[in-house]
Amino acid sequence: MPAPAQLKRRALDVGRNHWLFLVVFVAGFGLRAAAWFAYPPALLYGDSFRYLDNVGTHNPTGLHPIGYDLFVLEPVLAVGGLGLVSFLQHVAGLACGVALYALARRLGVRRNWLAALAAAPVLLDAYEVQIEQMIMSDVWFQVILVALLWLLLGTKRGGQPPVWATAVAGVLFGVAVIFRMVALPLALPAVVFLLIAGGVWRRWGTWAAWRTILVRVAALALPLALMVVGYGAYYASWSGHFALSPSTGNVLYARGAVVADCQNLELSERLEPACPDEPLGERLGSDQYAHMGANAEWRAQWPEGTNLVAIQQDFGKEVIRQQPFDVAVAIMTDFLKGFRGWRVDTPGDVSVQRWHFQPTYQFYNHEELSREYALRYSGEEPESRPTLGTALRWYQLFGGFTPGNVLGVALLLALAAGLGITRKARASGLRAAMLLPAGMALVSLGGAAAFEFSWRYQLPGITLLPLAGVLALTALLWRRNQRDAQPAGTPAPTPYDDAPGHGGPGDGLPTGNGGVAGGNGVPANGVSGNGVSGGNGSGPHAPAEVGGSADRIREDVTTNGGSPDSGGESVASGGDRPDPPGPDRSSPVG
Repeated sequence: MPAPAQLKRRALDVGRNHWLFLVVFVAGFGLRAAAWFAYPPALLYGDSFRYLDNVGTHNPTGLHPIGYDLFVLEPVLAVGGLGLVSFLQHVAGLACGVALYALARRLGVRRNWLAALAAAPVLLDAYEVQIEQMIMSDVWFQVILVALLWLLLGTKRGGQPPVWATAVAGVLFGVAVIFRMVALPLALPAVVFLLIAGGVWRRWGTWAAWRTILVRVAALALPLALMVVGYGAYYASWSGHFALSPSTGNVLYARGAVVADCQNLELSERLEPACPDEPLGERLGSDQYAHMGANAEWRAQWPEGTNLVAIQQDFGKEVIRQQPFDVAVAIMTDFLKGFRGWRVDTPGDVSVQRWHFQPTYQFYNHEELSREYALRYSGEEPESRPTLGTALRWYQLFGGFTPGNVLGVALLLALAAGLGITRKARASGLRAAMLLPAGMALVSLGGAAAFEFSWRYQLPGITLLPLAGVLALTALLWRRNQRDAQPAGTPAPTPYDDAPGHGGPGDGLPTGNGGVAGGNGVPANGVSGNGVSGGNGSGPHAPAEVGGSADRIREDVTTNGGSPDSGGESVASGGDRPDPPGPDRSSPVG
C-alpha cells in the first residue's frame, strides 16, 4: 500500500495536471445533486409509464424496445425505487464525462483545456441533467455510445482495435438496438472505421489486406447479427411474425403526412382517407401524426379490423415514392434545426418546454398517474423544492446548454480534418479516430430527423461531437518537430492512420505509435545519441522525420554510441519503428 506521502504527491499531481477537468466535474456533480433533490423521486414523462408497465413482462411489441425495462428498471427496482433509478442515471452521466475526458487524453489530446472540452457538454448541459432525472432510456443509450468509442478507439493496438474489442463492440451495438432502434444504422460508421483504421485500405488489392478487413468486419457484424436476429425471433414469439419494432408504420406515416400533396398524390381507395385534411402549410407536427393511430375519429375511417399499421406504412411509402424531394427537404430541415444556437421551437416541433426544468414538479398532464406510479414503485408521492427548481431553470434558460452551432462547428472540423484538409491533419494519425464519433453522430442525428425533430434526440450529439471536434483541433494544431508538454502519467497517444510512423500490426505496416526519441524523450534530428525509444510510449504521438530504412536506423544508433537495446525497447526487438521518408502518402482518409 502506498505511503501517505506518496498518496499526497499523487493527489497533487492529479490536481495540477487535471485541475480544469476537476472543476468541470465538480460543477456537473453539483447540477445533478440539485436535480435529484429538487424533483424526488424522479420525473415521469409519458413514455415512462410504458417502460414501467413493461417491467416483468418485456413485451417487445410496444412502442419501445425492451432494453431499458429489462437491463435497468427491473434489476434496480428489485432493490430500490425510482429515486435509485434517477440516482444511477446521474452517476452514469458523470461516468460518461470522465470516460470522454480519459479517452481524449489517451488519444493524444495533451492540452488540458481541449480534453476538458470533450467532456464539458455531457457534464454541464442542463438538458442532459434533466433527462437523467427522468425515467427514460436516453442516458443509457449515451453510456453505450461512450463504451463503443472506448472499445474501438481506446483499446487499439497498432492502429486498429483488437479482435476481442471489436467483437464486444458488436454485442454492444446489439444491446444498443434493444434500447433504441435508431442504433442499428450506427454500425455503418463503425464498419467504415474498421476499413480505414491503420491504413489497411491503402492495399485493397492484396489478399493480406482483405483478410485483415474481413476479420475486423466479421468480428463486429456476427455478434451484432446474432443479437438482432435473436431479438427479432423474440419479437416473433409475441407477434407471430419476425420484426424488431411495430413503430415503422408510425414513423413512415408521420414523415409522409407532413408533406403529402393530397390533391396530386395517386393513392388507392384504401389509402385515401389517410391523407390529412389540413392543407399544406397548416399541417400538424410529425409527433402528432405519429400518434394518430390512437385517435378514435381517425381510426373510424376504415372498417373495423383493418390493419391500420399497414395503412400508415403503405401511405408513408407512397409519399416517399411520389414526393422524394419534398421528404428529403423535410428531413434535412429537421436535421439542421439541431445546429441552431438557441433551443427554440418552430411550428410543428415537439415543444422544447418538455425538456425544461420547472420551479415545481412537472406532471406532463399526467398528475394522477404520476402520483400513482411514484407511490407504487417508491412509496412516496412526487414533490419538488422550488428554490432548487428555480435555480436549475435559470441556469438552463440562460446559457446552461451546449449551443447547436458549436456542435456544428465541431462536426465540420472533424469532417475536414478527417478528410485530410491540411498536411498536419494528414500526418497526425487521428483522422480515422475523429471520423468515427463524427460518423456516429451524423447517423444518430440523421436517423432521428428522419422521424421528427426533438431537442431530446440531440443528446447523442453532445456525447459524440465534442470528442470529434477536440480530436480535429488536436490534429490541426499538431506540431511535427516539437512535443507539447505532457503531464506525468499521461498514456502514450495511439494513432489510427498509417502516416509515417503509424503503422499497425497484421496488415504489413510497421508497428509504430511514436517517433524516434532520445533518452530524454525529445526527438533531435530523428535519432539521438542515447538510442531509439521503443514501444514503451516515450516518443511523441506524431512521427519524427527520420532518414533511411530500419537497418540504417539501427546502424545510426550504434554509430552514435547507443545500441538497439538502450533507452527502452529496441527497434529490432519489436519497439516503434518509423517508416522511411518518401513521397507524401497521405490521402483524403486515414
